[in-house]
Amino acid sequence: MFHWHSDLQSICDAPLAYLDADAIDLAHPAGAFVQYWNSLNAGQIPDRGQFSPQAIPKLLRWLMMFRREMNGDNDEYLLYLQGNSAAEMTRGSLQGQYLHEFTATGCFDTRRDVMRHVLETSQPAFARIIVGNDQSEFTTNVTVGAFPMTDGTNQPQVIMLPAPDSLELRMYL
Repeated sequence: MFHWHSDLQSICDAPLAYLDADAIDLAHPAGAFVQYWNSLNAGQIPDRGQFSPQAIPKLLRWLMMFRREMNGDNDEYLLYLQGNSAAEMTRGSLQGQYLHEFTATGCFDTRRDVMRHVLETSQPAFARIIVGNDQSEFTTNVTVGAFPMTDGTNQPQVIMLPAPDSLELRMYL
């Protein structure tokens, strides 16, 4: 049986590389969420109050919801909600922690760049992580969708949906 942690490294330990939106499979959780996100506010940045978990029950296990907080001039991202499948691919439940606390140093910059980009452009972005294990030749691609939102007080938020490209791996998580 497949177990992410014994067969692959945490997605927190691999950098993100941008993907063109046209490369996203609409059957992938990030592809399905972009359709939902676009429906919330005609493709403009939606308010968190418009988000309805009941509308996307099959995608909830992939969600990682971050709130941007400013610490002086430094932007920090608090993970306040994490789905079970996303937790399986990371280091377990990371809710209540900041991105920089659980992401490898070089990988942190790529994630923060994606989050900054979606908040500055008010549009989703997509990226890929190539995940492997030092003891194995096996690697897999994980596509990540990043989606900006506000919380009603213009507090920026980013919803990320990481999921393996492989349907078979997604079925195990």
